[in-house]
Amino acid sequence: MDKIPEIVATSISKNIEDVSRISTNTQNVNTVGFKALVDTPSSDSSSMSVGKSLDLSQGELRQTGRTLDLAVQGDGWLIFRKGNAITLTRNGQLQLDSRGFITGNNGYRLQGIDGDIQLESTFVKIQRDGRVSFDERDVGQILLVKASDISAEQYQSGNIHFERAPRLDVDEASRLLQGYLEQSNVDPSTEVIDLMSANRHIQTMQKSLAAYDQVIKKAISELGK
Repeated sequence: MDKIPEIVATSISKNIEDVSRISTNTQNVNTVGFKALVDTPSSDSSSMSVGKSLDLSQGELRQTGRTLDLAVQGDGWLIFRKGNAITLTRNGQLQLDSRGFITGNNGYRLQGIDGDIQLESTFVKIQRDGRVSFDERDVGQILLVKASDISAEQYQSGNIHFERAPRLDVDEASRLLQGYLEQSNVDPSTEVIDLMSANRHIQTMQKSLAAYDQVIKKAISELGK
């Protein structure tokens, strides 16, 4: 019986982690290209611990008509750089800085096969393989990379950030859609159900612990007679 409080505490801790994960998902339900955080059950059947991973399934592709909006079809990730820092994202909301370089919302520069991509105008055509052309002249090719070993702890608001450039493999299978954006793949109804389930389980465990305390107190009282 002495293990009961430990079991209850572990269970409640897991539920609190679930609530935190669900909160992150719901906060990012409208974040372009966001991938939902999901539970990763432990491989140890005797353990109740879990981790977090990303649901990498494709989000809905929504047409915007904006020239510098891009959606990735497939598993590839856009890569942005600032100095030695690298950010991977599925958010294709692009813009031009004062020097004509394509950047993301954080100011990092979009990377092509030959590095930074500089444009003279936003009136460009972007092919499905990432080739960027202006006035029928190729000016670069957008690079897509694989991100198979993603740590959920590295993932913030739809971005994977590295202080130093990691080794990444080029994704040649994925394609780009100009004038589209990929929506978050978070399912709000599923998150609400999961949140209710986690809260109910926390309440049940709290009641179980309270009942256990009463049993222990009664046992101590009986032994003292």
